[in-house]
Amino acid sequence: MDEVRSSNQVPMVEINSLNPVNVFGSMSSSQMEHSEGFKVHKSVSEKRNLTWIDEMDNFLVDRLMEQMHKGQTIGGVFTKTAYAIVAREIGENFELSCNSEHIKNRMKT
Repeated sequence: MDEVRSSNQVPMVEINSLNPVNVFGSMSSSQMEHSEGFKVHKSVSEKRNLTWIDEMDNFLVDRLMEQMHKGQTIGGVFTKTAYAIVAREIGENFELSCNSEHIKNRMKT
């Protein structure tokens, strides 16, 4: 029988004590303590996924509010520039690769 996986799951062979990703694409608190920073991992479809933590969420909200106050919205929607700026700031602050799509997707969840 063929194994069916959603695109956000990591194959079991990729999961070990050195990889802080579990099959649901998130990190447990004990895994975070033992990891070296926050990992960006590839899913089965080779897309790059981020594992978000509360600190990153708080940072995201603060930066989006800052962009809103600077007028970087049109009709209640953030501009491409706002997403790019916030993605860059998250990447720099948390030392990981983050793009506008990561921000847009996180806002959906």
